Order: sequence, then C-alpha cells, then structure tokens
Amino acid sequence: MSTSHAKDSSFMGGRIPPEIESLSKNLKDVDQEMFRKILKAVVSSLEGKDCRALMTSIAESVTVPQERLCHIVAGMHRVLSEAIRIPPSSLKQEAFKEDLRELRIPEDFITDFSSVVFGNRRAALEAATSQNDPQLPTVQDFKWRVDVAISTSSLARALQPSVLIKMKLSDGSLHCFEVPASKFQELRYNTALILKEMNDLEKRSILQIQD
Repeated sequence: MSTSHAKDSSFMGGRIPPEIESLSKNLKDVDQEMFRKILKAVVSSLEGKDCRALMTSIAESVTVPQERLCHIVAGMHRVLSEAIRIPPSSLKQEAFKEDLRELRIPEDFITDFSSVVFGNRRAALEAATSQNDPQLPTVQDFKWRVDVAISTSSLARALQPSVLIKMKLSDGSLHCFEVPASKFQELRYNTALILKEMNDLEKRSILQIQD
C-alpha cells in the first residue's frame, strides 16, 4: 500500500468536508456507549426511518452541549454518507479505517463506523441512499435515421443530410428532434473527447480509490 494513501485516495475525496474535519474534537468526552446510541440514530436516519424520538432521548441524556451534539450527528452522517456511495470493491476496509485515523477519530469509534459501512446493514443503506439521490429520467428507447430534404423553403438546407432522432424516456415522455449532419459529427467528436479525458483522469493516482 502506498504511504500517501490517505492523502491521494481518501473516501472523502480531495477535500475533507468541514463536518468530518471537526468531528474528532467534538467527540471528546463522548464514551463508546453514547457514541453507539448516536450512531444508531444516524443509521436509522440514513435508512429513511423516523429517529426524532431517539434523538430527543439522546439529547436529554448526554452531558455534551447541544451545539456539539449537532456537530457530532452531522459529522457521523457525512462519514457514512460518503463511504456508502463508494462500492466495496473500490473502498477497502483497512483504507477506510486509515482515513479515519488520519482525522484522529478514536479507534473504538472507527471500529463501529467500519461495522456499519462493511456490515450487514450496508445493503439497506445503499438502497435508501440511492432512493434519496436526485434522479433524472433514463433513455428507454432510441431510434434514428438519416434524412435528406429535397423540397425546402431554405436553399441552404436543400439536399443537406440531417439526423432525425426519437427518444422515449423512463417517465413516458417522447422527444423528437432533428440534428444537421455537421452538428451530429461535432457532437460525436466532443463526446469521444470527453470520454478520453475521463479515462485520462481515472489513470491519475490522485483520483484512484483502490491501490
């Protein structure tokens, strides 16, 4: 494993979210029992469950100020949210733990975080997270054909080929439009260029999650 793993391939990306960065200092004086109660509430929230009663009970029983408790909940929520979005094949358990050690999270708490991210409840968390993510309609059907206008009011378009496109989306909507051949070639070229740039970026070590 590269010694620069925590810097180059953190599950948090290139910049540590402020909620996670401040988590360690806000966890001072929090014992493991209380940490697990808060963690249970955060996990329930990520699963889409109503955890208001549980959070009220926690707020009434802890000795830490309410402002710190809010920071703890926000930080734990962000840690789990960021980690769950990464497939287990890309984020290794030891690498995840090492990232949290770099943030000076206590080892017992790291173990509890890891048991959630890599444990039996991961599937439910992934399902709930995907449902809450913003989503756009997907393409269900795509048809196209090349057409040549023989009779047209515009001399510039006469006998010029164009691409007629018809798309059906997952929300049931239909979209039909016409693209001049020159613009279609431009779109094809730019798409190929973007794919090449994405491949180049994936090869850079700073964006590689897995060693």
